[in-house]
Amino acid sequence: MMNEWIETIIGEITIDDLPDSYREVARAIGVENAVKLSSVVGGLAYYFPQIEGILRKKRDECIRREFTGNNHRDLARKYGLTERWVREIVEEKIPQDLLFDISPH
Repeated sequence: MMNEWIETIIGEITIDDLPDSYREVARAIGVENAVKLSSVVGGLAYYFPQIEGILRKKRDECIRREFTGNNHRDLARKYGLTERWVREIVEEKIPQDLLFDISPH
């Protein structure tokens, strides 16, 4: 949560008012959002994983949905993967925890 005094001046803050370490973030998400982000995680050593890792499950779902049986190459190009990796994704088996029904009958 931002301090009240910051909320009153946030509209006046420009990218030049920010420390160098915040400017790249401010260019990507805007000055106001960079200040808000700082109020949430400021002072913490915070790690942002690569976006591919965060979105991998959704990407794989899209690949499976778009797969027509013979468009490995097109999907590989679209998603920046190798054809072999696309094959691995579309041929993925049911997750292990779903293979066996371990619930009581």
